[in-house]
Amino acid sequence: MRAIETTSADGPRDPARWWGMGEVVRLAVPTVLNTVSFTLMQFVDGWMVSRVPNSEHAMAAQMAAGMAAFTPVCFFIGLLSCVSTFASQNLGAGRPERAGLYGWQGLWLAAGAAGLLVIPILLARPLMGLFGHPADVLALETPYFQILLAGGFFTLSSTALGSFFVGLHKPLVPFIAGVAGNLVNFEAAYLLIFGKQGFPALGLTGAAIGHVAGMGVQTLILFTLFVGGTLAARYRVRRECRLSWTAMRDLLRLGVPAGGMFIGDVLMWTIFMGYIIGTFGVAALTATNILNRYWQLCFMPALGVSAAATALVGKYCGAAQPRLAWRRAHAALILVEIYMVTCGIVTWLWRDDLVGWFNKNHDPEVQAIATQVFIFILLCQAFDALNVIFIGALRGAGDTLWPGAVQIGLAYGLGLGGSALVARLAPQWGSFGPWATASAYIAVLGMVMWGRFLGGRWRMMTVVETPAPQVQEPAPLPPV
Repeated sequence: MRAIETTSADGPRDPARWWGMGEVVRLAVPTVLNTVSFTLMQFVDGWMVSRVPNSEHAMAAQMAAGMAAFTPVCFFIGLLSCVSTFASQNLGAGRPERAGLYGWQGLWLAAGAAGLLVIPILLARPLMGLFGHPADVLALETPYFQILLAGGFFTLSSTALGSFFVGLHKPLVPFIAGVAGNLVNFEAAYLLIFGKQGFPALGLTGAAIGHVAGMGVQTLILFTLFVGGTLAARYRVRRECRLSWTAMRDLLRLGVPAGGMFIGDVLMWTIFMGYIIGTFGVAALTATNILNRYWQLCFMPALGVSAAATALVGKYCGAAQPRLAWRRAHAALILVEIYMVTCGIVTWLWRDDLVGWFNKNHDPEVQAIATQVFIFILLCQAFDALNVIFIGALRGAGDTLWPGAVQIGLAYGLGLGGSALVARLAPQWGSFGPWATASAYIAVLGMVMWGRFLGGRWRMMTVVETPAPQVQEPAPLPPV
């Protein structure tokens, strides 16, 4: 570590204390709060669904269909998150006005991707039927899946615009938009799930409509500030409203591996939770849904710090100061490790009460399975923090191809392949066996991504032109 810190080629000495922890906190806090508000909204959505008639089937359907709907969208989310890389690196290179160009390319890509989502919407029933769930669960899954995908344009547009603002180190903008959207989500979901104030009681379908309504409001606020706020005037955003094949190619070059990495990971977890765990019955699915609610509370806020790490590493790489990028990434790691390990300990100590909060029917089988597998939240936290932070840091530097390929290999070789093998060879272990293998995958992946960052190849990568050194003109000779 000391050799890295004292290399003169890495730029000037860091003026900040504690590896720039203050700078990380200032950028991360609004992003984390936005992520927390969304996570809490999802948590409350799940709790409301657990209070509808036939709630066990509704919760099982919500988990499987929700992950299935997120799978085709997440490729483009990973791709569009790279808007932050170009915005932050241009900010560091002293050309922040070029960030608007990449923000617009993100919006054009979001529109095109939304058109492609029509295909899985039309194929919803046969796609959801691949899980092999009971007919009453499938009947709930199909409309939930379709409605979430129908709102895909809002999800993708808000990703592109949010990445633009975070990349320019303006995280308060997506925070305000996100909180407003989540409040709309909560109100609409409450009215439509339970049928309040004259609205029909739609149950799980009402939760999906509420989610789309909230994302629509969030997107509207972000777009209004993108084209009409002070940043739009300062950085000439409206003048960049065009399709640029050069900028689009740049975004695709970094974004496609990042998107492939994201969809590969989400698809792996979708198959794992929906199919492999589903082979152990509805009780195992319901228990996994409960577990997933608390797991999201553990790692979703960490994604906000990861977004800050992307923006900070991008900024200092664009300014040709990799030493500062290295320090900010590790400051972000310290913050996330403290949070995630603490969450793991808390959820383990109070697991019985936490599971019981969702287990409305007091099903002893669901309670036993869920409290048993809660151990994996505790064991995974430290390694998941490595994974979350250094994937974000590498993305900020423009290193997406190697991490994406390695994650896909580990996800399907160890995570999915290993868990399927354990489920087949040791079915007497129940869902405990597959969860143990999936946890091993998280641990290995976290160590590999940390090793990639420490290896330093990202220092030699170029995303934008670095600022040219200013050469001072020699003083004129005095007249003779």
